[in-house]
Amino acid sequence: MQTNTSAEPPRTIELDSEHEFRFEVEFNKKVTLKLLKGTAEVFGTELAINVTYTFTGRKAAVYTWHGCTLEISFFSIEYTANETPMTSYLNTHLALQQIRENAKQTNDQGPRVLVVGPHDVGKTSLCTLLAGYALRQGQKPIYVSLDTSEGSITMPGTVSATNISTIIDVEEGFGASATTAASLGSSTMPLAYYYGYENPAENVNLFKLVTSRLAHTVKCRLAEDDESQKSGCIIDTAGLIDHVGYDLIQHIIAEFDVNENPNIQVVKLAKSGGVVERDKQFKNQLQRSKIQEYFYGTIKCDLSPYSTILNLNDVNVWRVGESMAPSSALPLGMESISTETQVVKVDSSYEMCLHSILAILNAENTTPESQLLETNVAGFIYVSDVDEERMKMTILSPAPGRLPRKHLLLGSFKWLEA
Repeated sequence: MQTNTSAEPPRTIELDSEHEFRFEVEFNKKVTLKLLKGTAEVFGTELAINVTYTFTGRKAAVYTWHGCTLEISFFSIEYTANETPMTSYLNTHLALQQIRENAKQTNDQGPRVLVVGPHDVGKTSLCTLLAGYALRQGQKPIYVSLDTSEGSITMPGTVSATNISTIIDVEEGFGASATTAASLGSSTMPLAYYYGYENPAENVNLFKLVTSRLAHTVKCRLAEDDESQKSGCIIDTAGLIDHVGYDLIQHIIAEFDVNENPNIQVVKLAKSGGVVERDKQFKNQLQRSKIQEYFYGTIKCDLSPYSTILNLNDVNVWRVGESMAPSSALPLGMESISTETQVVKVDSSYEMCLHSILAILNAENTTPESQLLETNVAGFIYVSDVDEERMKMTILSPAPGRLPRKHLLLGSFKWLEA
């Protein structure tokens, strides 16, 4: 392994067939990579010849089936490996593709794939690869992200889904098109429901509720769109390996009809040697960068957010209540009074909203409180200042003008604008 400590001029490296160039880039660095000759891919998306790709805050790999020549600049950590699980990943794709072909012949549904495993084993990378391979064969699968810690599609704290109909961005992944779409008000923005916490275990009932709503909408899309139905969906998760995680996996399988339960096929795939454990600091930086990206755009698409002063009387700010007491702490025979899936209006102590991310719920003004959490997200705002005396709140929004809806949901994510 080579660890670089100073900037170096671009240089050329040769990769033999079935080799992988693995690299890590810090968040405050920008590095470039260019394919000069041969063929290569990053998590299933092919690199174009003589196109410069820029990376920041990434841990990724370039793989070649037939050999290639790369021009690379300074990387924090870089090395080449020839022992990879790519053949097994390709075989998994081919098996899924066969299910899609059979679905076309029998007018049945395509595969519904659920990827589970511990933290930091490459689940999202595998999902990206499978989605990229499917797209390259003319499929349009639905990618579902149930990883609320990262926000691979949109803002952290959400469960979301998007239709893979265009090439997945090599440099920025799913978030590139999603960020641009959300910020510009495009109709192609991903479908998202706001959970508001980093870990599903923090509010299991709420996580189940938003997951069920997302699953219902995804299944409706699969039923309405024949192309998506035959292509199926790929579902990404986050470290559901304890007893709570096992319960959530069962819930997800049932809600998304994974492999038409009970005919579920379990395939164990090896973790790539390039997968590294990310510490808490890196994950926090990743969350902050995703939030920053939503408002300010990406390397290739700069955005200029708008600062607006809201009258607190013109909006309704909600937060999700908490369980009054666990069942184990109550006398025998008594049930816990739970508000885990009930919203509570924030009509005082608006200071708790300061530096918070608020989800704009896509709910009508007349929507009952009991149904607010079942509505999807229209967008997000950031609260930069609160003046309780004047009942004003200064927000940062990716789009100008009035907010599209008046119901705002407060989660646990905080962000200090740089």
